[in-house]
Amino acid sequence: MKDALKTSKMLAEGRKMTLKGYYQSLPSSTHPKTEFINEITKRTGVSFTAARNWVIYGMKPNNPKHVSALSEITGISPEDLWSE
Repeated sequence: MKDALKTSKMLAEGRKMTLKGYYQSLPSSTHPKTEFINEITKRTGVSFTAARNWVIYGMKPNNPKHVSALSEITGISPEDLWSE
């Protein structure tokens, strides 16, 4: 309904709305969980799957630098990142 109002407003202003213009005017969606995994991959250089395994399945990285990066990103101490 909001989009119909936006389109109507543009038409009332005398501007044509194209399909491409409509698509480009839509707001960008946010996916905080995916963005979090992507941040881990950028900071550590590992694959999306590896980062996801650390977060979702509780697998611990072998590289201590990766543990430090996870601690920096989350603010959680390295000892508390995973439950025992």
